[in-house]
Amino acid sequence: MRQGRPRPRLLILNQMAGPLTWELAQDLSRQLGPIALLTGHPETLAKGSQGPISLFPSVSYNRATSLSRGLTWLMYLAHAFIWLQRWPGHIPCLLFSNPPLLPWLGFGLRRWRRRPYVVMIHDIYPDVLVRLKGLAENSLITRLWRRLNRLSYEAADAVMTLGECMAATLAGQFDPTRTKTGRLEIIHPWADTTLLRPLPKGENWFARSHAQVGKLTVMYSGNMGMGHDIETMLSAARRLRLARDVHFMFIGAGPKRQIVADYIRREAPANVTLLPWQTEAVVPFSLAAADVALVSLEAGAEGLAFPSKALSAMAAGSALLGLSHTPSDLQVLIEQFHCGLNIKPGDVEGLVQAILTFRDDKVFLQQCRRTGRLLAESTFARSRNVRKVLDTISIMKIHNSVLSRSPQGNKDAT
Repeated sequence: MRQGRPRPRLLILNQMAGPLTWELAQDLSRQLGPIALLTGHPETLAKGSQGPISLFPSVSYNRATSLSRGLTWLMYLAHAFIWLQRWPGHIPCLLFSNPPLLPWLGFGLRRWRRRPYVVMIHDIYPDVLVRLKGLAENSLITRLWRRLNRLSYEAADAVMTLGECMAATLAGQFDPTRTKTGRLEIIHPWADTTLLRPLPKGENWFARSHAQVGKLTVMYSGNMGMGHDIETMLSAARRLRLARDVHFMFIGAGPKRQIVADYIRREAPANVTLLPWQTEAVVPFSLAAADVALVSLEAGAEGLAFPSKALSAMAAGSALLGLSHTPSDLQVLIEQFHCGLNIKPGDVEGLVQAILTFRDDKVFLQQCRRTGRLLAESTFARSRNVRKVLDTISIMKIHNSVLSRSPQGNKDAT
């Protein structure tokens, strides 16, 4: 424990603890008291420990190759095991699924030190590797992975995930009634609607500096991973290269970033811009420059991940243009709430026509943008979903032993 800091009442472990995890830690600390967060996320670590949140640096996640990804998972897991030994066994853990092996550590420490823990699943493994990377379903690795997942989920006090389709997938892999809460909790991701908000392009320095004023900006911003249909987006950009009022922007990194870079080097298109990850200070302006936000789930990724980037785009006032098969949480979001259009991955013609619909039907575009913003402020609000996490913890009573000594905890109990 760091000298001068009180003992934490909750331990949070997430190798890539980005803004969502940081905001969750902030809000939970106001109710529970001091929190310790172990992460390798560079921008989060740059914030430094603040108030009741103590940050502890760990191995950063390297997604460049399968080897680097697996190696950094294991290195973080080893560090997490050592780090947890410094804290008394009664302090509960909130374990995110990054790395996806982390719940196994919770199960081991539950058996060894009776440490209580909850699991927040953002991506479902090994399913991602089976569907998208060719790992055999009946391989020893897959079968062992699934067994360890089932043991660690059912031994948890609670298991949470991001969307209805993900919950349906998980419910077929373990018995949620065996957890302390007896059910699988759905906690929607959120975006900071104060920080991320619509901004007219004429007032947005990012849009002006990239010559986007007066154009329909179609933006993909985020990880360009194996589960994202970048190829279809580029094919649509090629089809629309003569449409001077439509511009594609790709912002981020990942294995498929090179596909965009190769296309630009090969064809030098005037309607495509490729940028690296933007800093947290720039992101509110870069996202607000998008009229239409591209959000993709490749075939096979349905029910395995929730594209949280969609919520940030909605907060910034963008219409959503999804590339996903049905049923998926992305498709459900778009079609249930009427905040954009969804097409099938690989459907280049469908994507081109959807973009032209947004360009030519300004009323429809503005309706989608307004609806998305309103949803970000209500159904997917930060306060609403953080409250659900706190309620889950309260129902589990995993922190009663520490809250009984907390003035805020006694207040809540009354």
